[in-house]
Amino acid sequence: MRVEKRIGRILTKHNWTLSTAESCSGGYLANKITDVAGSSNYFSNGYITYSNESKFQNLDVPIISLEEFGVYSSKTAELMAEGVRKKTNTTFGIATTGIAPPGDPSSALPTGTTFIGLATAKSIKHYKFIIRNNSRRRFKKKVVNNSLRMLLALIQEYENDS
Repeated sequence: MRVEKRIGRILTKHNWTLSTAESCSGGYLANKITDVAGSSNYFSNGYITYSNESKFQNLDVPIISLEEFGVYSSKTAELMAEGVRKKTNTTFGIATTGIAPPGDPSSALPTGTTFIGLATAKSIKHYKFIIRNNSRRRFKKKVVNNSLRMLLALIQEYENDS
């Protein structure tokens, strides 16, 4: 069974909800989640917050944090995930930010560096990974697949703690 379908079953079972905030995945994460029939029962909102201004306006990510930690950082991923969770009043918030191919010459981080933020009312987590030597399309696919696996693990952990 596909990961996004497993996520949907658990969310539906517990009447939990989910929202997304995406930068480098450009809406592909929300697309994969909503490809599952019945996702309207648990999926609330999806924000594509590509610019810093959008992260600030839509997710309440402080501009000073973006300047201090950088848009490509674990802190930004966490703030995005927590911001979308709070803004939409959902059980879970997930966020992606990173450097998609062909890269960002203004960043010291290598192309493919990606951060995923996950938030619940009880915790905020982040993950960092580097996806190398990919096209932009394959990069997004890998970011989303990694995000879904991490989200499933968090939801299962949350389920076991409940």
